[in-house]
Amino acid sequence: MKFKLFFISILLTSFFINAQTKDSNTKLKRVVEDFRTSIIEHNDAKKFYNLFLHDSITWSAIFTNKTKQKVLEQMPNLKFHSTSYKTFYKNLKDNSEEKFYNVEITRRSEFATISFDYTFSINSNSQNWGTEYWSLILIDDMWKITSVARTMNKEEIEKCPFSNKIPFTIN
Repeated sequence: MKFKLFFISILLTSFFINAQTKDSNTKLKRVVEDFRTSIIEHNDAKKFYNLFLHDSITWSAIFTNKTKQKVLEQMPNLKFHSTSYKTFYKNLKDNSEEKFYNVEITRRSEFATISFDYTFSINSNSQNWGTEYWSLILIDDMWKITSVARTMNKEEIEKCPFSNKIPFTIN
């Protein structure tokens, strides 16, 4: 009888933890979707800004592959590009879109990372692409982005190898 109770309690605990993780991953997926739609709609800065922990998060990119070679020819001292999410949002042009591919979410307690491949387009013309990594923390039951780091490759210099795949959306 004690073994049955022990076994049932383990099953219930496992179910509860799995349900919490699934629910939390749904919330993390919602952050990705809110980021994506905020760029497309570009009419609600507050919604976009609310995705971030505070104004001074890391928002940096490094150039890679052929793009890096080309950029270093023109600007040999440029090692990385850094700005802010507010500057990014303010500089968005009409008909901008960022698509996400191969989204991976890793969660440990109240800390999470989201990584994915991306393409960034204006008027359906791809501008750049690469891989992006976000760090997030859970504050008052809301996931907040604490850093964004990405690679950047210019489409005009080298074609995106994954743009023909199906992009991420919440089902």
